[in-house]
Amino acid sequence: MKLRLTPLNILSSLLIVSIAYLLLFPDQNGFRKLGSIPLIILLILSFIIDQVFRRYISELKRIWLIELLFLIFVAVLMVLFKLYNFS
Repeated sequence: MKLRLTPLNILSSLLIVSIAYLLLFPDQNGFRKLGSIPLIILLILSFIIDQVFRRYISELKRIWLIELLFLIFVAVLMVLFKLYNFS
């Protein structure tokens, strides 16, 4: 089994660390535990999407390019949604 590092793997590891931080150091009201729920959903989605990309794209350079473009696209959509939703 080859271990290939991809951008969504890096994102998944950062999400795991942030979830662990939020669960280990809660605030007095418990809002940090509630804030970890979207991070868990993002972790599951990023893992599934990474597996889909790995299944259909065999070349590591193309996986990096497509996953980076996917992450940029999602980030731009999030910013646009926030701008138009709260204005």
